[in-house]
Amino acid sequence: MRENYLSVDCESCPLLETTACEDCLVTFICDRDPRAAVVISLDEWRSMKSMTKAGLLPELRNPVITIQKSR
Repeated sequence: MRENYLSVDCESCPLLETTACEDCLVTFICDRDPRAAVVISLDEWRSMKSMTKAGLLPELRNPVITIQKSR
């Protein structure tokens, strides 16, 4: 079975090596420490879930871990 995926290649970006790279999500993800988590806000999470339900984003491959604060 073939999986759907999105491939992002900076080399094909028309804005390569411009100031657009400074706040590009791809630059952020690729330049970070691979062991570091990508932290998003609850509002961003809700937006991503809505976009996934609408078919605009794929399902997450990694399990989501919820950490509750102890009282």
